[in-house]
Amino acid sequence: MNFESVHYCVHAVPFHIVTRYLLHTYGWKYQLREEPSLSLLVRYYADSLPDSYLALEKNFPQLCAHQEKSPLGPRFIIAVGLKELAQIIVFAATLRDATLSQDLIPDEKPADFSLRGQIWPRETPKVMGILNITPDSFFDGGKHYPLQDYAAVAEKMIEAGADIIDIGGESTRPGARKVPTHEEIQRLTPVLRQIRTRFNIPISIDTVKPAVANVMFELGADMINDISGLSAGEAMIQTIVKHKGSYCLMHTQGTPETMQQAPHYSDVIAEIYLFFQQSLDQCARLGLSNQQILLDPGIGFGKTLEHNLDILRFLSAYRSLPSLLLLGTSNKSFIGKILNADVDDRLYGSLITQSQGLISGATVFRVHEVRETLDALRMTDQYRGPQS
Repeated sequence: MNFESVHYCVHAVPFHIVTRYLLHTYGWKYQLREEPSLSLLVRYYADSLPDSYLALEKNFPQLCAHQEKSPLGPRFIIAVGLKELAQIIVFAATLRDATLSQDLIPDEKPADFSLRGQIWPRETPKVMGILNITPDSFFDGGKHYPLQDYAAVAEKMIEAGADIIDIGGESTRPGARKVPTHEEIQRLTPVLRQIRTRFNIPISIDTVKPAVANVMFELGADMINDISGLSAGEAMIQTIVKHKGSYCLMHTQGTPETMQQAPHYSDVIAEIYLFFQQSLDQCARLGLSNQQILLDPGIGFGKTLEHNLDILRFLSAYRSLPSLLLLGTSNKSFIGKILNADVDDRLYGSLITQSQGLISGATVFRVHEVRETLDALRMTDQYRGPQS
């Protein structure tokens, strides 16, 4: 993979979180005085650093680490408190090369999301209600399978405030068996028909198969939620473009059968960032715009407990990308590990991750408990205040 295009910046992250990440990801033992928070900037490059970075290294060597050899290629890391950040911003403004200034204060794209004639702005949180019709999903496996009136289940979510319903016909829990295409279509078809007949709400289909996606679009679905990391390649994108649909693109490592078998990253934030960049470029080449795409970092999909926490801690790194973020933490196993809680007792842990996710830049939240999540997000939204 070519990391030369990857550079991300996060601000106001607690000191101990940044310094711990510096140590276990970059091997940099931070020596400067403790501050309430730090800003972290990481830039990978190919042949040479921009001149502004070379000038920074010469004038502020204690604030940066230049690693010309790393598993992912040469990189430059800056970690600074508020006072030093102000000094560097002033210094960077005097340089002819504006790269450093632009990286320190990223130009966050005015992203929004287009779905079923609606436009979802970044600053307004949205909730995706999960409706699994599988016998083996990790949280509600068998709860809605078989069930004649799926529309009644969807109605409860809609009454609770769901903005979109996500229907899944194949479990994606670790170790889940693959479902044949014809069986997945048979499961999904009556459910989609029931809900689409009664409600005008946007409907997402959780599938990795272009053939399934094609049938579901023809029956009235609006979006595909693809947890495979675009494993079907161009076929999936072309299907979505054909039907003028929307797409949730999720990062994963491996498949549901293998993804939790010792997942490894050299720099989890940078590797997911590169995946998003490359996938967005691929989608754009085939006619799928940034406005039609949600980006999901894939909590729990090919990640350890620490990877999941690092993604949540540095989620704002992805705000510079031109599509909105979806966060799916609801009742997942990493919450159970932290709280020593069974799957039915992870609500409060889920709400904490969702509230923090909203503060860090996520817009859409895929959840099992719609009303409780909306309450938490509304409180968090008021707490964080108006978004510019």
